[in-house]
Amino acid sequence: MKNLILLFGINFLICPWMLSLSQSISIIDLQNSSWKIDGKCLETENEDGFILSSYSESSVDITDRWGYFISFSENTFQTSYRARCGVDCFTSVSGTYRWIASNKVELFVSKISRSKYCNGSNENPNKSFGIYLVGIENEKVIFQRI
Repeated sequence: MKNLILLFGINFLICPWMLSLSQSISIIDLQNSSWKIDGKCLETENEDGFILSSYSESSVDITDRWGYFISFSENTFQTSYRARCGVDCFTSVSGTYRWIASNKVELFVSKISRSKYCNGSNENPNKSFGIYLVGIENEKVIFQRI
């Protein structure tokens, strides 16, 4: 009888935690969304990760419109860079993504385009740039390479 009570007790402790974890993971819906990125993203194959933050094109603070961005569609993504002036290297990365678990995504890069004042040339890697653990922390989406 003690074992049965212990089993029910453990179940009540674990189930709410599992439910809240699955709810937080299901909130991560990349499809048809755009985000501001904390820096360059997927321009090289060996990145440790990146952080996505929500932003608004209609923001009063015009500096929110500059920087690195990523947009997701059904299973594709496209990064972009916007600068205050046109004297810069503008790089965009396009590819596809595939969820391999509720909190793991694999990113495939098909093209890296560079324009204006860039040292490098365009690339067509057509390969996986890694599997990333995806989580939410303080209203930001964290991609951590595993």
